Amino acid sequence: METKTIKKRFMGELATLNDSMGTITDVVKGTSGKILSKTFSDLIDVMDIAMWQLDLDYRVVGFNKKAKEIYGAEALGEFCYYAAAKRSKVCEICPAKMVYDGEPSGRSQHKRTNASGRDIYIDHIATPIRDAHGNLTGSLVLIIDITQQKTQEIELLEHRNNLEKLVRVRTHELNESRTKYRKLYEQSHRAEKLYQSLLNSSADAIVIYNLDGEVQYINSSFTDIFGWCLNEIIGRRIPFVPESEREPTIREINRLIATGEPSRNFRTKRKTSDGRLLDIYISASRYDDHHGDPMGILVILKDMTEIRALEMQLQRVQKIEALATLAGGIAHDFNNLMMGIQGNTALLLLDHTANDGFREKLRNIEEFARRGGDLTRQLLGLAKEGKYEVKPSDLNKLINDCSLMFGQTRKEIHIHREFRQNIRPVEVDRGQIEQVLLNVLVNAGQAMPSGGDLYLGTQNIQLGIEFVSPYRLKPGHYVKVSIKDTGTGIAEEIKDKIFDPFFTTKEKERGTGLGLASAYGIIRNHGGMITVDSQEGNGTTFDIYLPASEKEITVESKPATRILEGAETILLIDDEEMVASVGKKLLERLGYKVLVAGSGLEALRLFEANKDHIDLIILDMIMPGLSGSETFDRLISIKPEIKTILSSGYSLNRQANALLDRGCIGFIQKPFSLREISQKLRDILDDTS
Repeated sequence: METKTIKKRFMGELATLNDSMGTITDVVKGTSGKILSKTFSDLIDVMDIAMWQLDLDYRVVGFNKKAKEIYGAEALGEFCYYAAAKRSKVCEICPAKMVYDGEPSGRSQHKRTNASGRDIYIDHIATPIRDAHGNLTGSLVLIIDITQQKTQEIELLEHRNNLEKLVRVRTHELNESRTKYRKLYEQSHRAEKLYQSLLNSSADAIVIYNLDGEVQYINSSFTDIFGWCLNEIIGRRIPFVPESEREPTIREINRLIATGEPSRNFRTKRKTSDGRLLDIYISASRYDDHHGDPMGILVILKDMTEIRALEMQLQRVQKIEALATLAGGIAHDFNNLMMGIQGNTALLLLDHTANDGFREKLRNIEEFARRGGDLTRQLLGLAKEGKYEVKPSDLNKLINDCSLMFGQTRKEIHIHREFRQNIRPVEVDRGQIEQVLLNVLVNAGQAMPSGGDLYLGTQNIQLGIEFVSPYRLKPGHYVKVSIKDTGTGIAEEIKDKIFDPFFTTKEKERGTGLGLASAYGIIRNHGGMITVDSQEGNGTTFDIYLPASEKEITVESKPATRILEGAETILLIDDEEMVASVGKKLLERLGYKVLVAGSGLEALRLFEANKDHIDLIILDMIMPGLSGSETFDRLISIKPEIKTILSSGYSLNRQANALLDRGCIGFIQKPFSLREISQKLRDILDDTS
């Protein structure tokens, strides 16, 4: 049945029902309350509408035949709420209660179960019953079965709900379909943009070629690395293949197109638009059309220039460390020889005072020995932990002093200084750092034979793990020294060799090739690094990084200008007979009493016998049998306050530093001059702290 027809029929029946109720209400009012319970059912049994009469306690005191059919005969005498709904109290919406509360009538609808157990819908309408005096004595309730109308109403509602649900489903499906097609359209529309976005998100350069090698697309990283924009080279070949790489590149491309097998990490070089040459790894693959025929090539170019530079740096570090071990051993033995030559020459000079040709020859020998000592110092500059006496120092002062000295010799060079204030202290051997600075300054001067500008600068800097890891250093606070010249620069082909030992571009008599190598080693041995940036014709910049220290700067004592003498007793311990012999003679010429021991065990016997008279010990670090370290520990167990100087052909290494930390008072490196040892002895013996 159509919705409109159902609704029309329902509304008509409802109007008829309302008219009937009005008539009954009028009859009830007309009786003026004279309807009696015993005659009530006889009067209204003929009606097709159920009725019952309630007293003021809601008890059923009379009902007609129709009411009896609905609720059963046992409803008579029961409370209406129990008879109708099996409740224990009045319903929340009760038409009789509305009347008892003063309303002219009451009405409510409920779902009930009739006497036969069938669910029905009831429309209850209550009107008051009054006595002759107008007092309310009860109520007359019309019980109208509206099940059919209610069912039709529910069906109508369900039909409407189903219709609305169907409309919602269809609308949802339509919207989903519309959304789906819109998304497909948008995806199709965005495909090219997304494709380009994915390519542009790559950190590596990407190029798409057709089979003729003409550019179809480049990503933004290609522009960042090589410099060309898409509109400059689209449809053209990129002019960035060096002549030396052309043949292997063509061969690899032909193989790729013919076989379809990708090319991975093809190592080559490529030029940038501004002429720089980069180390490149190429990965390439062929792409086909929808028929499976070759259509072009996709090429990924990874810039390995910085990584290759770091690899070279790591190789240099490893090579220097290997050479350092060899250099250290050679320098130690050579220094012992130089000690014998220099010591004996000093003794001869003391004995021969006449200013003649013989004395001049002795001076020449002494100068050659000194230069030999300088050479071994440069060799030891390569050696691991090759420092001498390390003290917290002010780099600003060191650089300023060195540059002033250098400036006196090269007045045609203009020196510009930009030293930051509050520069952090660094723990260095000042003599070695001066050697580094002078080596770099001399190289800068040689790069500016006709004069130029030299820029010196310092600054505090913090280095991260990425920066220091290729140098095997720790991240943290450093002091950076920059030395920049406006000279001829360094040729690309030799830039990676300038720190190699014995590599030099100078004439044979002008250099050994150890200057920058020893500078590199010295800085490395101080826990730092030195780097170079140079282009031929555009000058050179050396950057030196040294670890910052939290210690306070110590003031350097002034070197003695004359030989200082003494009268104390010294125990000299050295397994090299030549060194021990010349050392004893030098010390005796300075006025000291000297006991000599050729081994650690002999030194312990001598010291045990003379401990009350010995004022100072000079101890060789490297000895067979009982080592210098073991000898020192046993000596101080005998006399803890004894002053001891370490002496070695090596520089100040880890073992020597460990002894200094355990109470050794000083260090002197062989070969030493008579003036050096005389000052070292007086500095220690005269120190009463």
